[in-house]
Amino acid sequence: MHSVSWSSSLKFVGVFVVGIAVGAFSKPLWKEAVVMINAEGYARLVHACDSAMKSHLIAKQRVVLRPTKIAVTELKAAELGLLDCQPYDLKRKKLLRWGLSDNDLSELALKAIEANAGSLKKVVEVHEFQY
Repeated sequence: MHSVSWSSSLKFVGVFVVGIAVGAFSKPLWKEAVVMINAEGYARLVHACDSAMKSHLIAKQRVVLRPTKIAVTELKAAELGLLDCQPYDLKRKKLLRWGLSDNDLSELALKAIEANAGSLKKVVEVHEFQY
């Protein structure tokens, strides 16, 4: 009888260890799969929203510096362009629900922007805040 309970205990410990291993590795694997499936589409959305925000910032600064009717019209057009950020926001929220963190999404966005930049000068321009 003693060997049966020892055998059962070993099985329990084995199942427990396997459960811990699966738990430890399944989340990173899940996140990696979510990233692989969504990285390209998310990158397109990042670029569209980033471009819209830059255009809006430039148009806003033009109105501040030189408030002409043309500048105001361009600002209104740039404001409509910000609608390109809505699909980005929706995708971001969906990826958060699927288990990615804000840091994961920031890293994806940074990689997308830098991959499109090409040179150090362009990377600096992308990250530079313009007044």
